[in-house]
Amino acid sequence: MTTTKCPYCWASHRRADLHMRCGERCEHKGETFPERQLRNGRCPHGALPQSRRLCPNCGRDLLREYVDSGGRNIAVIGSADSGKSTWVGVLVHEFQRGQVNARFTGMSLDLLGEESRNRYERDFSTPLFEQGRPLQQTVSARTRTPEPLMFSLRFQKSGLLGATRIAPVVTVFYDTAGEDVANAQQMDLLISYLDAAEGIILLLDPMQMPKIRELVGTNGRRSGYTDQLHVLGRLGELLRERSHIPVDRRLRTPLAIALTKVDLLPDTFGPESPLRQPSRHLGHYDEADGRDVHEEVRAWLNQWYDPAFDRSIANAFEVYRYFGLSALGAQPIDGNRLAPEGVHPYRLEDPMLWLLARFGAIKTTKGKR
Repeated sequence: MTTTKCPYCWASHRRADLHMRCGERCEHKGETFPERQLRNGRCPHGALPQSRRLCPNCGRDLLREYVDSGGRNIAVIGSADSGKSTWVGVLVHEFQRGQVNARFTGMSLDLLGEESRNRYERDFSTPLFEQGRPLQQTVSARTRTPEPLMFSLRFQKSGLLGATRIAPVVTVFYDTAGEDVANAQQMDLLISYLDAAEGIILLLDPMQMPKIRELVGTNGRRSGYTDQLHVLGRLGELLRERSHIPVDRRLRTPLAIALTKVDLLPDTFGPESPLRQPSRHLGHYDEADGRDVHEEVRAWLNQWYDPAFDRSIANAFEVYRYFGLSALGAQPIDGNRLAPEGVHPYRLEDPMLWLLARFGAIKTTKGKR
């Protein structure tokens, strides 16, 4: 039976249980009722209803494209300064009009709803691409419930007799504050949306790792640091508690673990490293390229961070993959100015492409190793 997860409160409902609202010409204008009470397309009072569905739990409007396509909820988490907001902001730009868009013929990205369009323009696009300044840190969920950023990725696919059909994938991103990830009590507030996620992207800040801080220097960064292994452990605990999965079974939610800010780490990767090579994901997900990067980042974490990290992931998650990326391409000059060359991302799309391939939205090829 088809179910829909509300992108605002994360409650799951059967399609027939979603609510509708009586229309302008109904004497009960504004009254809500379950969709299963429709009779010949009319509300229980015999009038035409409003077309949009509502969540029975929180009462928020649900966009038609989200409901019809079975939206994919993706959680983005990471400690403070890992670059979650920046990653999301640049990702949308790259899929909409950047290099990723150019590599996937016939793909388009559209932000859904006024809230998402206004929020993206105000909080992401304007500061990054017009004003040339870094993004502000995300507000804690204890202060404000995370507002989703919804967009539809549309792909052209060949149908019967050569006809072209459009296959939409509606994606919902939630951006969490770094302090929520570091604090167990606050992270508990996010358990519903983590449980609703069909894919999780965990961003690792290399500057949270002692050996890298010694190598690169702090450059005036804040003095507090978060153990990345602690973040991973808390994530696994929350998912297991909510889904009631026994401790002897691994979690099935796909986990993408992305090492951010690789532009700071050129001396830690050799000249033959796949992270020094251009992406091979051209109109598809290249599995060989993905595996090469995965093994490179795994080895890097074992050397520069802690071998216990990979062992913990392997024992907790059934499906996971490592990535290395840079959302900006160069570190900001300071808290108010990006580097003079602006935004030049490197491989930031790889975790998203991997999830899209797992969802069946794009093809996967074996590639060459």
